Amino acid sequence: MMRRLHFLLPLFLLGAVDNSHALEASRHTFDNGLRLIILEQTTVPIVTIDCLVDGGARVDPRLKPGLASFTADLLDEGTSQATGPEIARKIDSLGGSLSMGAGQDWIHAGASLLSRDFQTGLELLAASLRSPTFPEAEIERIRRETLGSITASDENPAAIASRTFRAALFGDSPYGHPIIGTPESVRAISRQDIVDFHARNLRPNQTICAIVGDVPEVEALAQMKTFFGDWQGVAAAENATGATPPNSREIAVFQQTTQASIIIGQLGIARDNPDYFPLLLMNHIFGGGGFSSRLVERVRTQEGLVYSIYSRLSSTRLPGSFRIGLQTKAENAEKAIRIVREEITNMHQDGATQEELQAAKDYLTGSFPLRLDSTGKLSGLLAQIEYFDLGTDYIAKYAGRVREVTVDEVRAVARKYLRPEGLIVITVGPENGPATESTQAP
Repeated sequence: MMRRLHFLLPLFLLGAVDNSHALEASRHTFDNGLRLIILEQTTVPIVTIDCLVDGGARVDPRLKPGLASFTADLLDEGTSQATGPEIARKIDSLGGSLSMGAGQDWIHAGASLLSRDFQTGLELLAASLRSPTFPEAEIERIRRETLGSITASDENPAAIASRTFRAALFGDSPYGHPIIGTPESVRAISRQDIVDFHARNLRPNQTICAIVGDVPEVEALAQMKTFFGDWQGVAAAENATGATPPNSREIAVFQQTTQASIIIGQLGIARDNPDYFPLLLMNHIFGGGGFSSRLVERVRTQEGLVYSIYSRLSSTRLPGSFRIGLQTKAENAEKAIRIVREEITNMHQDGATQEELQAAKDYLTGSFPLRLDSTGKLSGLLAQIEYFDLGTDYIAKYAGRVREVTVDEVRAVARKYLRPEGLIVITVGPENGPATESTQAP
């Protein structure tokens, strides 16, 4: 038995001329728990499939960080139906693409192809999720590639800053380790670890698939039922909890470079937090809005300390991060950090002006349709809307939710969530930085 609901998407957001009606994206729940969203679009003969399986790096075993990423990278490297090279040759012959990977919260499996090849692409995708074989030779190849990526990141000051910030902010909680793991964990992960992780976590009740493109809904539903309807198993229960806000810390990582890579931040919110939209606007005003943001105006334009600076509010299942990132000359690091701290304090105390808020609303509502201008963008967004349980009317009501945020609400969330006294400050640069703790670059 399948349940059917609908997502309502205004036609003007999908590039149609007539916006007097709404396009319906249907939602179905299979008996095995798999959730499916289908949006038929006939503009171009392309179809995109995006599947999210709940439980990415967030559910890595504490002593095996990187296991979700390792598993995801191997999903299309051999299945019960074909070898990895055979899968690659098949998808290439169709002019399509198959992608696998892991993030903090989910494992992603996706495909994009011509509509005529929808069934073949879906079959390859289903086999990758359901029956990967994890060949030893491919495991060792992925292991070498992952260790190479980690080694390369050790030479990248921005990557070192990000990794150090993550560890300092989240500690031993689920987001505290790098998604791809550590050299020690990647070397230690066995084939049995991978097989067990797949059996425990990649299950239909944890899976959401979105299909967007030139395929009739009835056909998409029938093919999904064929390839996923008899998938059985229930994912293991998760007991992950969010991090506790840490005390203020300043950490210097020494590296021979003329530039200082800096991250300043704190614990943020989970995506389902009811204060998300006021915080989204606050972040845009503060540092997420590019050249119109306060940080760019103060630190780049007025002080001339950086070429670029940004702030970012993460969207995650558990409370994520709010972070500011910048690079500057090593001798300017202390001044840049001081000015960023001043701007955080100003936003915390005063909030935003009406003019700033209106400009942020105009940008966010005006740019939102650009997130919906391809089958790939739409399928990814629809899958995430379902994943975070944002409601079938999320796209239709997005602009209204942005516009209804008030100056008082922005001021309230700035005072509630910005903590000038509880910041983590990471500086990667030469051995004369402003931080009180220090460590050598790996």
